[in-house]
Amino acid sequence: MIRKYGWLIVFAVSVFLFDALLMQWLEWISTETDKCRNMDSVNPLRLVNCSELE
Repeated sequence: MIRKYGWLIVFAVSVFLFDALLMQWLEWISTETDKCRNMDSVNPLRLVNCSELE
């Protein structure tokens, strides 16, 4: 059974790893500026540019 469905397990793991790497790459590309949390804001979870807080 492992031999029969081994390719499916390998495919699922490789797709999972590819997706994780792709999401990390997109996050790295989209956050080229330093982001900070504005704790004085209504929504402190929203990240803003650090230069806007100064």
